[in-house]
Amino acid sequence: MSTQQPTDAEPNVETDADAESESESFTGTGLPRVEDHRILTGEAEYIHDVTPESCLHMALVRSMHAHAEIVDIDTSEAEDHPECELVLTAEDIKEQYNPMPTGIPEVETDDGVEPLEEWSLAGDVARFVGEPVAAVFATNRYVAEDAADLIDVEYDTKEAVADGMAAREDEVVVHESVGTNVIDGERIEFGDPETTFEEADHVVEGEYSWGRISGVPLETAGVVATYDDETDSFDIDCNIQLHTLVDDTIYETLGYDADDVRVNVPADVGGSYGTKIAIHRYCCLAAMASKELDRPIKFVEDRIENLQGGDMHCSDREYRMRMAVDDDGTMCGLDVWFVDDFGAFPRYPVNQVLKPLSVVTNSYAIDDVVYEYELALTNKTSQTAYRGFGVDPHIYALEMIVDEAAREVGMDPTEFRRRNLIEPDQMPYTLPSKNIYDSGDYPATLERIQEIIDDERDGGLLDPEVVGAKREEGKYRGVQPSVIIEPGVSGSDWTDRQRSDREELEGRSREEVAELPEHLRAELRADGTVRASLATDSSGQGHQTLVSQLLADELEILPSDIEVDYLDSVDAPTEYGSAASRMAVMLSGATVGVAERLLENAEELAADHWGVSSDGVQYRDGSVERVDGDDSLSLADLADIDADRDERLTQVSYNYDHPATDHEEFDEAFRRKFPVYPTAAFGANAPIVEVDVETGEVDILKFYTVRDCGTMLNPMIVEGQAHGGIAQGVGAALLEEFGYEDDGQPQAITLFDYLLPSIENVPEIEMEHTVTPSPYTETGAKGVGEGGMIDAPASIATSINAALDPLEIDEPADRIPVAPDHLRKKVRDADQ
Repeated sequence: MSTQQPTDAEPNVETDADAESESESFTGTGLPRVEDHRILTGEAEYIHDVTPESCLHMALVRSMHAHAEIVDIDTSEAEDHPECELVLTAEDIKEQYNPMPTGIPEVETDDGVEPLEEWSLAGDVARFVGEPVAAVFATNRYVAEDAADLIDVEYDTKEAVADGMAAREDEVVVHESVGTNVIDGERIEFGDPETTFEEADHVVEGEYSWGRISGVPLETAGVVATYDDETDSFDIDCNIQLHTLVDDTIYETLGYDADDVRVNVPADVGGSYGTKIAIHRYCCLAAMASKELDRPIKFVEDRIENLQGGDMHCSDREYRMRMAVDDDGTMCGLDVWFVDDFGAFPRYPVNQVLKPLSVVTNSYAIDDVVYEYELALTNKTSQTAYRGFGVDPHIYALEMIVDEAAREVGMDPTEFRRRNLIEPDQMPYTLPSKNIYDSGDYPATLERIQEIIDDERDGGLLDPEVVGAKREEGKYRGVQPSVIIEPGVSGSDWTDRQRSDREELEGRSREEVAELPEHLRAELRADGTVRASLATDSSGQGHQTLVSQLLADELEILPSDIEVDYLDSVDAPTEYGSAASRMAVMLSGATVGVAERLLENAEELAADHWGVSSDGVQYRDGSVERVDGDDSLSLADLADIDADRDERLTQVSYNYDHPATDHEEFDEAFRRKFPVYPTAAFGANAPIVEVDVETGEVDILKFYTVRDCGTMLNPMIVEGQAHGGIAQGVGAALLEEFGYEDDGQPQAITLFDYLLPSIENVPEIEMEHTVTPSPYTETGAKGVGEGGMIDAPASIATSINAALDPLEIDEPADRIPVAPDHLRKKVRDADQ
């Protein structure tokens, strides 16, 4: 059952006295993040702070051309520099190393299968502006940059292609050996869409664009690599994301076994949002030089490198949407077609274009669906994972066609949406794509957001007199509420099987499905405190706080008695890690499991010590007591007793399985090629916007949102995630864009050109929460890490449409970002 939770209450900060109460729980309270003290006091150590003794520094020579043959690289002057220790080119590394793994390693052509290779340094051809062609290693970064300037690269420029739709024509081919830019595509049908579209009363069509944006993290990519000659192994400190999952991009490139390349990520990382998954190029180059010179090598991207050629852009899509709808306002069918411009090399291609299948119809009950895509290569820096991972453009395009369909049938867009929402009695709800929404009351959420908007129409921002007066000034206000879904807790199996033949998957058994669990370790220490060790890395989500809260409740001790650290890629098992709105569910499940195991072992240890049966002891308030006496053993006592045992009972680990693997409802999706996301956080947004038709500028006056992520393990962290995500969504909708000239030259390589949201344009956010626990997860929690970014752009765009509706402009927000010049053109065209 949903329960309203106010957001204006003070955070519930626990005291030691509160914790002594048996009924007190840390989980579910706004316990301040344990990470924040060291961050705010300057004690946090980032990869930028790591500089070993005798460390050398790397600088890169990058291509100034989007597409060019590399005729010659003259490194002689750089090598003559007295403080330059080494110069590497593609010719040097190809002698003993491997190409970097790509998302699509081979492409089927008319002449057979051709490899699609990418090397750490470009060899024969440079394929995007900013692609590294040489690496210089010197005593410090300044010297390295000076030496890099001495390298003379002779290019023979080639025609470039920088538009995904144009790339499909293959007039300019990015990889000549492959012979085409369209390296993958698929058409998937669910139900009977052909009949549905033939018989529908109306078929509405629309075209929408989603431009490149990125996380632009505070901390750019960085690495310190050290080679050990005695063991022939590497220690690599870096801020790569998902270090136990993607470390293969490093050790496979180096040609080493996984155990010989130890990847360590510090506890504090200055943001990622997915954008640091593909920094293996830097890790490999630093490691290669460290082996050559027997010295530690350090590299940190500067801001221009990050923006120009950092391989960290998001999806870049052109959509053609169709919706079949009947006169009574029933959504009957959906047809999605898009081209995704992946840049010069594919990173996570099929995963990113298929994740939207997990929310293919958003919050609407539509049975008949077509989902079709093409992947195109262009002379631009590569895409990577970014918060939302392809769902955000899909939700945007879908909400836009919903607006158009409402206009076509002459219905109020809110009523049109309400009429087609999935009902609570349909939960768990199976989508046409076989993913399942676990729980939720979507109509009630839309009703609540509509109540809030109605209040604004009575003397508020949307009061008719205020709206009328503003229109006299050329400023149009509007809002369009919408209901949004955030899929949570991706697994690994569907990622692994994307390249599998669909027919081969049809007959496989459920037992063949393998998901990577979340691993957690815990140890009682001699002083009675507990150390927990995570196998995942953090990008600022508050993992240490979450584990300390949950573990404190399970062990009935204080969070201050729990220390949480991180394992490196060798000590930790391979796991999916911190991505895909996953950690609240997976980490809370692992924490509960490891606590239960530790408690069982504590009772077993005490029973053995006293020579009684397990029924003769019980754990309570941080100690084990004898049932028939006054004896008790503290956690410190238990650690002391266990210290001399060969198999330590006070050191435990636990693997929490992906929650969908235990539920037969997900069988069909698991057996086939469809993504499984077993939690569906949801909500309704209503940003009130004001559009100045003279300038095209959009001002968000207030952003109302009602959100539900199941059990809120720490409401303060949940709110922080949602506020941050909405801020990113504002940037995506109105400000940010990596534009390119026709010749592939990037237009935004500084923060003067790439506009980020700030306190000046992030609106006041009014947020309410309901709590509808997930039936599939250990704690009832749902994923919450990608919300805001997934849904805010769509909500802002539909509200812009609503604001300008009196002017009868044809889809004013048909591209993201909705830039002022775009809106001005729309207004001018409507006036003609």
